Amino acid sequence: MKAVLAICDGLGGRPTDHDGQTCLQAADTPNLDELAERGVSGLLDPVGPGVRPGSDTSHLSIFGYDPNEFYTGRGVFEAFGIGMDVERGDVCFRTNFATVDDDLVIQDRRAGRIGEGQDELEEALQELESPEDGVEVDFKASTEHRGALVLKGDDLSGRLSDVDPHETGVKAPEAEAMDGSESANRTADIVNNLVRQSHSIMEDLSLNERRREEGKPPANIILPRGAATYPNIPSIEERYGIDGVMVGAGALYIGVARALGLEFRKAKGVTGGADSPIINKAKKAVEELENGEDFVFVHMKGADSCAHDHDDECKIRYLEKVDDVIGYFLENLDWDESHLALTGDHTTPIAYGDHTSDPVPLTINGPNIIGDDLEEYSEKAAQKGGMGRFSGDVVPVLFGFSNWLEKFGE
Repeated sequence: MKAVLAICDGLGGRPTDHDGQTCLQAADTPNLDELAERGVSGLLDPVGPGVRPGSDTSHLSIFGYDPNEFYTGRGVFEAFGIGMDVERGDVCFRTNFATVDDDLVIQDRRAGRIGEGQDELEEALQELESPEDGVEVDFKASTEHRGALVLKGDDLSGRLSDVDPHETGVKAPEAEAMDGSESANRTADIVNNLVRQSHSIMEDLSLNERRREEGKPPANIILPRGAATYPNIPSIEERYGIDGVMVGAGALYIGVARALGLEFRKAKGVTGGADSPIINKAKKAVEELENGEDFVFVHMKGADSCAHDHDDECKIRYLEKVDDVIGYFLENLDWDESHLALTGDHTTPIAYGDHTSDPVPLTINGPNIIGDDLEEYSEKAAQKGGMGRFSGDVVPVLFGFSNWLEKFGE
């Protein structure tokens, strides 16, 4: 058997999205509807009812890993995702390049979603030095405003508050120990020192001089957040006896996949943006299956980005590109031997512009599926699906249909 898990980030919506409809209802999605008609559907609470999930915790839960047990924070996934060397005992942070004034009041949390100069910024920040002997500092830029910071040394703690306040017009807060421990206080002091260093290093870079001349916000500080230690997490192969690959873009999602033992495969020309040629992800996934892989996880990011920007037309257009991806799978998977699950990692309504606890639609298709009577793939239609409503564990359900799970008991 072969299996594909396709996750459309930020898939779900509300009737406030677009003229009384969700974006999924408003989009032209004949292939999604065919998938639902051929398969069995339901509503998925990515983590649990009433839980407003992050993308990291929802992915862990969807893969069958209770985030209450395995989640240590987002930073480690960002570091994994951009290929940084992370070992047990390290503390990792995701970072933003941001814009502050002389008093460190935040003007732009993302430095205008900076799309240039990441190499220059990364090279400059190699000057960062720990104020304490025995602690090493590693920084790497990712895409746009994103990056990751890793501290290596003894007696470090990931129990820290964020330096990013998630709002503008306020002074960048200092990291604080969340548990009052000596190791957390020590780590907080190191992080706060590095943040101040970053501002001194970045303020007068030639990149920022050019950006000021062009009327663009300078990237003149890093804001670390999502402190995390190395998770003690079993791989997909250890947990289910199956390995596989991930096709997608975006450090977080690649990092989650790598943490679970999946190898990353890049599709041609693909990025995390809404304009990404995501049909190439479907082509790469089918290629991997034809080359001998049994399981492929495909991640599609753009719908969530559109919703965060309160752009319903953008999200509708992206969902129609997702429909093309499903159309490619419908035409090119061996449906005598393949199961495909399609869902989202959370709901991101247009009006709210952020993750909510609303469930998302899920459809599974394949030769071992007993279908239901749905004719549409949407939040509303899924309420009547044969799978009902459940929480997390999509991957073990998918693997169950694929006859891959060990029996529990005799």
